[in-house]
Amino acid sequence: MKDQGLLVFILATVAMVTEGLICQFPHCDTVKCDPLPEHCSGTIKMGGGYCGCCMACFTYLVEGEPCEVKDVIDAIMYPLTENCAPGLVCDRTNLTCSRSFDPSLG
Repeated sequence: MKDQGLLVFILATVAMVTEGLICQFPHCDTVKCDPLPEHCSGTIKMGGGYCGCCMACFTYLVEGEPCEVKDVIDAIMYPLTENCAPGLVCDRTNLTCSRSFDPSLG
């Protein structure tokens, strides 16, 4: 359990340092954002586009819907605007949102 916490800490640190190196300010001043969709079934907020510089429509996917998995660098540079709803994860084997399984629950 202690090793898992250390791994999470290391990955979070690497992600923050990587974001700082890739997405240095004032990088957003030069980013050309895509236009917002005419209709958004989710929430429009900052955090989309290159390095999260743009307003975007963020939506949750329901169980069984196709989802996307990105590596850390891609996720920092181009954040996903469609994510599995709370309690669901993107299953890496079939790339669909499914209930997360907690092995500690038996």
